[in-house]
Amino acid sequence: MRPLIGITGTRHVIATNSSSPVLLAVVSGDDYAQGVETAGGLPVVVPYVETPDTAGALADKLDGLLLAGGEDVDPSLWEEQPHHGLGQIVPERDALEFTLIRRMMQRRKPILGICRGMQILNVALGGTLYQDLPRDWRGTIQHRQRARRNHLSHGLSVEPHSRLYQLLGRRSELLCNSFHHQAVKDLGRGLLASAWDAEGLVEAMEHAQYPFLVAVQWHPENLWRTYPEHHGLFQGLVAAASSGR
Repeated sequence: MRPLIGITGTRHVIATNSSSPVLLAVVSGDDYAQGVETAGGLPVVVPYVETPDTAGALADKLDGLLLAGGEDVDPSLWEEQPHHGLGQIVPERDALEFTLIRRMMQRRKPILGICRGMQILNVALGGTLYQDLPRDWRGTIQHRQRARRNHLSHGLSVEPHSRLYQLLGRRSELLCNSFHHQAVKDLGRGLLASAWDAEGLVEAMEHAQYPFLVAVQWHPENLWRTYPEHHGLFQGLVAAASSGR
């Protein structure tokens, strides 16, 4: 049987033409689901549920988890005040993903983080973030590219002894796209950096002892059709989810 992969999504407000309150929804880009599907998994978008118990029960049904991109992570989660440059936060998303991460890790199930997914993983494991790179980081590389989603905008160096290196087809140098302004500052417990930009900003990480926990700052879901090496991340998640069943 194909493994069931949960995908988290962004908070979306649906305006109505009536006097009733706006409708809240969860939205996920098709590229995430199709990346999982073409890797052999069954993708499902995780809804915003009412209680942690329900979120935990959902995690128990999943074989793997993909933490997708989206809103900023609330800096109160690493005991910082909000700074100028912080974007939209969605506390219920932070809470949902914290619950999913903890339950998946308790069950030793595989996790892939993408962009925000990398950031929330790091914070959930006790790490910190740069709230806004233009204000907080010394570098000058543009991390919010103004080009189409599948454009390769800057380079990466990949640690050759990492799982990431294997997933990307044993590439020590790589080009990626970039759509973020928060980033990993201090790594969380058990996490190791596995890729950096030319100025030393962490662009990927993985867990040293965990069966499969890999996270990247770029958006492979927008690249895998044109640049197949990026599909290795989805293939790795699905393979790990299959082997753990």
